[in-house]
Amino acid sequence: MRRSVAAVVVALSTALTVTSVTSSGSAAATGGAGASSATQGDARAQARAALHSAQHALSTSSTARPTDPTMALLHLRLSMGDLSGSERRQAAAILARPTDHPDFFGQTYTVKAKKKCRGHICIHWVPTTADAPPNRHWVNKMLKMMNQVWSYEVGRLGYRPPLSDGHRGGNGRFDVYLKELFHQGLYGLTTAERPTSYNRSLYSGYLLLDNDFARSQYGAKPIQVARVTAAHEFFHAIQFGYDVQEDSWLMEATSTWMEDQFDDSSNDNRQYLPFGQLAHPDQPLDTFEATGAAQYGNWAYFEHLSHRFGRGIVRQIWHSAAAFSGGGDRFSAHALRSVLSHHGGFDRDFARYSAGNLTPGHSYPEGGHYPSPPVLARWQLTGAAPSVGPSAFAVPHLASGSVEVTPGADLTQRGWRLRLKVAGPRKRKDPVAYVVVHTKKHGWIRKSVALNRYGNGRLAVPFSNRKVDSVTLTVANASTSFRRCGKGAYSCSGSPRYPHPAYSVTVTAFRR
Repeated sequence: MRRSVAAVVVALSTALTVTSVTSSGSAAATGGAGASSATQGDARAQARAALHSAQHALSTSSTARPTDPTMALLHLRLSMGDLSGSERRQAAAILARPTDHPDFFGQTYTVKAKKKCRGHICIHWVPTTADAPPNRHWVNKMLKMMNQVWSYEVGRLGYRPPLSDGHRGGNGRFDVYLKELFHQGLYGLTTAERPTSYNRSLYSGYLLLDNDFARSQYGAKPIQVARVTAAHEFFHAIQFGYDVQEDSWLMEATSTWMEDQFDDSSNDNRQYLPFGQLAHPDQPLDTFEATGAAQYGNWAYFEHLSHRFGRGIVRQIWHSAAAFSGGGDRFSAHALRSVLSHHGGFDRDFARYSAGNLTPGHSYPEGGHYPSPPVLARWQLTGAAPSVGPSAFAVPHLASGSVEVTPGADLTQRGWRLRLKVAGPRKRKDPVAYVVVHTKKHGWIRKSVALNRYGNGRLAVPFSNRKVDSVTLTVANASTSFRRCGKGAYSCSGSPRYPHPAYSVTVTAFRR
């Protein structure tokens, strides 16, 4: 689901008022669609928590939207079997289509709906009331646009199409409903509807889009906002046909990445970058925030992967995660590791990505517009003070930290070098270190620091002030090992086995 940054800020500022909801085990709070039933123990209590979370997520009150509605509704769908009869009826009403009755929170059309179908898509709308689109021409544009999204994501990029809903909505085509959503702080919403008869991890679904994306509300050209929203939400529908129980951070990060793939001119997803690892390298990649936007901001990681290895690598990751026959049925972090094992390894690539984020203008095609992360320390070495360290830093799982070292004005003679020593956790905990030398005339020198089985390593690089501007050392925790899946907040809704090991860094300038 795409949420406006304004809605995220409101949710963050009011998080304390909704603690009882987010701590009760919603999917958004735990990081996986089906996670909370495992964390609370009592399936009935968890299903009730999911019901309450979905109610809050769709409330028209801005202070009552602590969770991601698409993920909250998905968790409610997967929890319905544990609700009582009356509660189940409430859940069914929340999950109902706008043409169904009853439907809570103003999602139901109050007048008879119209429908137009072409290609793979049916558009549903109403001619009057606040839910009405501006005119029939807009309906036709939405129908054409949704078929373009289908052609791009399914046809060009090669993803499996969303599962058919049979004859829900009147036929087996994919249904999109135009509905006034701005008052809920939403752009669009994807709802999982029915599992297949052969695999209850695969669901059909339908889509809601705002009825007009008015510039006065969304602050941009309506068709531009509609295009990126459609690309994002439709990719959720595709994901439901891969595995509805996949980790929520992967669902949202890749859907936000898809926005830029379908419509590179919009750049709307840049608004989320200040919430992700580009601005917060110490925040785990697989973070899913109930009241924030880290999962949206981390689309940059998949931009990194697609820039290095081609856009098809994201499809490979989803195939590795998929629960259908022939898929890998791996949770998110393990799917990443499996796919990247064919591209030099996840650990090395994660270190390169983390180091590259320090200078996004050189690391991403449009990175000149991206935020830069802070460093843990900046040190200048001179002839009188040629060494710093050892300095210790704790690095959370799937996160990183960097130091920047500059040569003093007196280190001008030839032969000055910088020795970097890293003492990390043992190799089995997947520590990695990466060095970038920023030269004055000849670009960059990039090198991995080889770490032995004890996590120790060293590397020497040029350091003359005449040739080098600075050297950055990035240490990263690339561990994808988890314990107690279903009882934590990250990948597999689990707890990292090595949550924040210490790394020690020593830097020394010397002449050879």
